[in-house]
Amino acid sequence: MRKTAVLLSLLASLSFGEDLSYNRFFLVDRIFLMPFVFKYADDLGVDEEQMERIKAFVKENEREIERNIKILRYMEKKAKLMILNGEDGDKLRELLTDISTVKRELSLLNAKSVRFLKEVLTPEQFDRLRNIALVRLFEFQQ
Repeated sequence: MRKTAVLLSLLASLSFGEDLSYNRFFLVDRIFLMPFVFKYADDLGVDEEQMERIKAFVKENEREIERNIKILRYMEKKAKLMILNGEDGDKLRELLTDISTVKRELSLLNAKSVRFLKEVLTPEQFDRLRNIALVRLFEFQQ
């Protein structure tokens, strides 16, 4: 169990070539494995059917993620203005609750993507993907 927690915390800090501030939109830092799947598809032995399913999943969920991020950006600006204007605490509390709800949904979508990869890839492919991600993470932090 401890090894799993360490592995998950390492994977959660992945942000393969992206702005690290993107994680601020997630309740828990995302586990970002999709770029590794695309970059190392040959090494992982991903076949055409698997790749088509993965591409369809990304396309299907990308819109929802982007929509939620836009909503969050708007709500965060609104919350800052409310604080600056000294608005009512109850209205601010309601907005902050809405913000946390959207962040929760984004984190759940991220977990869904990892579960999806675990379902689509064979156990051996998924283990290789985790190993590649860990190696790349170590290199990235050097």
